[in-house]
Amino acid sequence: MEVAIVTGASRGIGRATALKLAEEYAVVVNYHHQESRAMEVVAAIENKGGKAIAVQGDVSNYEDAKRIVENSTEMGKLKILVNNAGVYDVKPFIRTLPSEWERIFQVNVFGMFNMIHASIEHMEWGKIVNIASIIGLHPMARAAPYCSSKAAVIALTKSLAQELGPKIKVMCVAPGPTDTDMLRRIHGPMPADPPEKVANVIMEIIKSGVEGECRVV
Repeated sequence: MEVAIVTGASRGIGRATALKLAEEYAVVVNYHHQESRAMEVVAAIENKGGKAIAVQGDVSNYEDAKRIVENSTEMGKLKILVNNAGVYDVKPFIRTLPSEWERIFQVNVFGMFNMIHASIEHMEWGKIVNIASIIGLHPMARAAPYCSSKAAVIALTKSLAQELGPKIKVMCVAPGPTDTDMLRRIHGPMPADPPEKVANVIMEIIKSGVEGECRVV
């Protein structure tokens, strides 16, 4: 059985992506804190005849990343990794603490490094999709750490695409505003795409994307 890992899959884009991938793959639903919501995702997949497990882990911790990947290999052959887990904040740069900058990079950039590093030795071939952001391409004010981290994700994607391809195809998706808990917590109600729209684009790039592509949603 072919397996897909989705990090941060208990809600939002990760949840929608896990449900979509489950139509074709066994899915590892990674979560950090939201166990009950992760189990709801697993139940939804199983109720539709799919196969899934929930695996707790903080992707910014390399040992956790290795454990997430090891759990996936017990289900079958790892073919897909969707690096979705991320953190976001908005505040004036002058009020941003070094620890806040570091935490955003730990999850958004080092988390992807950890998951990719732990995964590639288990992939005979496969596809890696990193979730970037439109503001990694077109940065906005009051979000310097997040914008910088997502720009790093795009650069990481393009570099690894050259290094790991064609055996492992590395691509990224850059969503605009998406209706998630994280967005509502920071910005309140605002026009935003449903997570399912992003999940559909992730599936499209898995099927037809080219190495190093960063597809804007």
